[in-house]
Amino acid sequence: MIQIETTSHDPFFNQAFEDYVFRTFREDEVLLLWRNRPAVVVGCYQNICREVHVRALLEQNIPVVRRMSGGGTVYHDLGNLNYTLITGQSGALDYDRCLAPVLRALNALGVPAQKSRTCDMTVDGKKISGSAQKIANGRVLHHGTLLFDADLTRLDEITTGRKNDAFCSKGTQSAICTVTNLRPYLREDCKIVTFARQLAQKILPPGAKTVRLAQLADVRRLAAELYQSWDWTWGKTPAFTYEKTAEFAGRPIRVRYEARHGLIRNAAVQSDAIDAARASALLEGARLDPALFLDVCRALAGERAAELFDIFM
Repeated sequence: MIQIETTSHDPFFNQAFEDYVFRTFREDEVLLLWRNRPAVVVGCYQNICREVHVRALLEQNIPVVRRMSGGGTVYHDLGNLNYTLITGQSGALDYDRCLAPVLRALNALGVPAQKSRTCDMTVDGKKISGSAQKIANGRVLHHGTLLFDADLTRLDEITTGRKNDAFCSKGTQSAICTVTNLRPYLREDCKIVTFARQLAQKILPPGAKTVRLAQLADVRRLAAELYQSWDWTWGKTPAFTYEKTAEFAGRPIRVRYEARHGLIRNAAVQSDAIDAARASALLEGARLDPALFLDVCRALAGERAAELFDIFM
């Protein structure tokens, strides 16, 4: 097993880095440890708008990244350590085999972590880690989060407590779990950089090499062309129907539309508080894009655009 270093905190670059290593390194088993600045990372088959508070993301300038694996939505910040294990495997998903070395490492550092459900790790019944896998060409990529000292208040504000049931979709839905940070459980307190080094020492076999990737230009190209693209992030949203009835400016409003391949169709807005016909026309055929929806709401409601946005999406 080797460790491949990435010092970037760019969530798009790191997703591309992981993807590139998975497709390129065919012989060695690989460990990656990496951190992102604030970002929301969603599973390949998820409806982003169903899983997160989209307006909060816009207001706080937090990007959304769609990863290559399935599973649920997670919030990343610099207090969260992500790990990736890449090994040979051609059969069905096997979380126990991949979680075992991480659990042993955490236990050795004093964290009484245990496996929970299919792919989570908990301490005192509270989730500290979720994981997902992708198998391709006889290799498995297993990656997960480790809540070390993350901003749990922001995590809850953006993801856990903000599910939007107005979206009806067959997309994968995230489970709602009580979470906690693992730092208080360490035998000896340390900062996250030290924790990452200690974790790697417990997972890697003696004498394992640490290498740096030379093909960073290829990674940056993959990040720009795929992971930052609308087609990948929003265009891959599973088909859904959205329907919501609320009150705006003291009057009832009903919004309904469908989306296929990230494009809005059959948009219908009913309300006396705004120009409903114009609203329907602006939505029809539009891309599923929060910034575009906010522009529509500004055109329709001016200073009350944020309030209308929460009804439209």
